[in-house]
Amino acid sequence: MSINGVVTLPPISPVVLPPSAMPPFSVSEIRKRTHAVQEIMRGVMKDGTHYGIIPGTPKPSLWKAGAEVLCMTFRLAPLLESRVTVDDPEGEWSYTSFKRDGSIVNGTCVGFFEVEASCTIHGPQSEVLSRCSARCNNREAKFRSLSMFEIRNTVQKMAEKRAFVSAVLMATGASDIFTQDLEGFPELVETQTIPTKHALLAEKTGEAPNKRITTKPNPSAGLRSRGQEKVAISPRQEIWLLRAAAEGQITEAETRICLDYLSQAGQIRVREFFDDLAKSKSEALVRLIQELKVMADRVSKC
Repeated sequence: MSINGVVTLPPISPVVLPPSAMPPFSVSEIRKRTHAVQEIMRGVMKDGTHYGIIPGTPKPSLWKAGAEVLCMTFRLAPLLESRVTVDDPEGEWSYTSFKRDGSIVNGTCVGFFEVEASCTIHGPQSEVLSRCSARCNNREAKFRSLSMFEIRNTVQKMAEKRAFVSAVLMATGASDIFTQDLEGFPELVETQTIPTKHALLAEKTGEAPNKRITTKPNPSAGLRSRGQEKVAISPRQEIWLLRAAAEGQITEAETRICLDYLSQAGQIRVREFFDDLAKSKSEALVRLIQELKVMADRVSKC
């Protein structure tokens, strides 16, 4: 309609604004969600595939495969975006790194490449549940020895993986079960020198590192709860235990008894022990030794 040359537009319909916050979950719903994550971890996920236990951390770290399982469980849709923040093929930089054996490594690299990735997690009704970002560059220890042009795609994928894992943890509320984005840490450990358990024992007892160590049968070995799946402790867990024993001045005989017991214990018992070890260090070993002595006394009386 035109009045004196002025066109009158029809009234605009009111804009419906989305709510500022989603309705809160009830206590029972939060319990069910947490219980679902725990059941998925026990029934579907595998240690070393979907998550991993890093020595010195109180909780296992979630890996990309495990984050994908959580997305499938709760029907989440991740949206990944990445951008190159720095791309300087001519830049030259030097670095100094320290290995676990105490040696120092100096080097020089040419080129600097960095990627920032962001991940947005959408729920079943397309609602945004979380959004996280992460970065990766070729100055990290595991990329320093490689040509920048050979690892550009790897750096991008690593940044996206870190953002994805962090966003999934935030969206599912699983940070009380898993640690934040530590999946890249085992790869750093692989490139460093890790002393063997025999070397650690030799350092503690003053024996020659190449001396063969024999273990006597332990009467408490094999005493484990019924219904638990038997699982051997990993070499890193053994080294972690030996370091704690050396710091706590635990005798070699007692240390061997603990290793023998844990190598025969169930998966739940082993995880409980190393969680305790991460919190209290050598005190966890003292408690385990006392527990094994009580168990051995009970066996001898039977």
